[in-house]
Amino acid sequence: MGILGIENRTENWKTSRYFAPLFGEKATHLAERLGEDGVRLELFWTGMRDYINEPPDGASAPTPQNLAERYGYLFPDLRERIERFDGFRELREDNYRVSNPSQKERLYNNLLHTEIDIVLETPSYLFIGEAKHESDFGAEGSSILVHQLIRQHVMATILIDCLESKKSVVHFVVGDDKEQLKKFDQVKFMMEQDWLPERNVLSWDDIKELTRAS
Repeated sequence: MGILGIENRTENWKTSRYFAPLFGEKATHLAERLGEDGVRLELFWTGMRDYINEPPDGASAPTPQNLAERYGYLFPDLRERIERFDGFRELREDNYRVSNPSQKERLYNNLLHTEIDIVLETPSYLFIGEAKHESDFGAEGSSILVHQLIRQHVMATILIDCLESKKSVVHFVVGDDKEQLKKFDQVKFMMEQDWLPERNVLSWDDIKELTRAS
């Protein structure tokens, strides 16, 4: 029972409770569950914001124009892929388009304020995880990058490009029921794009088992 006898039902609290025991050596159990070893773990990661606020030595912070250019060559047909997918609402004119200064500035702000619940860095991969408890995957129709999971993928991929890293971005999701998670349209889309392997759809019980592993 929580403070004053009230259970804390927020996703951040549940994520912290379940993943905090995986810091240190036990983080390798989660990495192995996802198919890799040798790992660093962080929670509630805002990689692009941190990178822009303090670029590595010798690097300069990317501008809205620079990030828009990287988006253009990394995701040239993203809007078309989303439009072909049977499940999302009709996109607005600006969604996933970055041709004018206003769109470029909004893309920049989208990337700057994108937070990822769980991140594991391994020698070959950046695993980015979204934790859900009694809630849907977010979609903000007025944003350039509307859908939560897609926005996270775009941010992580562009950041890796900025760093000239060879790592690949791979997603995982954690929730109350694995089969229910697979029914969400954003999860279906991510799986269709091969950005989210089906084996990386996890339950909270899966995470609890990892914390018990020796």
